[in-house]
Amino acid sequence: MIRIEEARFDQVPAMRQVAIASYTDTFADSNTPENLQAFFESTYNQPQLEREFYEAGSKLFLALDESDVVGFVRLRLSNEVASYLGNNTIELQRLYVLTSAQGKSIGKRLMEKALDYAITQQVEWIWLGVWEKNYKAQQFYARYGFERFSEHTFWMGDDPQVDWLLRKKL
Repeated sequence: MIRIEEARFDQVPAMRQVAIASYTDTFADSNTPENLQAFFESTYNQPQLEREFYEAGSKLFLALDESDVVGFVRLRLSNEVASYLGNNTIELQRLYVLTSAQGKSIGKRLMEKALDYAITQQVEWIWLGVWEKNYKAQQFYARYGFERFSEHTFWMGDDPQVDWLLRKKL
């Protein structure tokens, strides 16, 4: 039985493992091992994720199968897109589900939790970045009404990649 709940600090290491595993499964074929490793060392190192856990304006929800973390969604306040959407926004920064747990509506449940949370925060827009070549994720977000409004550079190690910025009015 899958349940969605707000993360506890002691669950950050398990969430880190989900992030690395699902990121590897999704992007290893399109990136060098060196660039993936550099990304993990800079973005998914334990101290960084611990800081993010306590970041003001952030919220982390986990999908649990019994006590095992099988997915998560992270939201955060960010002014990165203020010039496009104003200041009343929240970023859906990460939404990952282990490959072995896909097909069980976990991504759907995490997305619904993220949207519910954003609505309770009374933000006008929820937005996210998705790699221009991640077609599966783009289709997933389109089902929830997210539309492209811009793009930015996302660094995968030393490789500059294009992320599409998607938005949804709440």
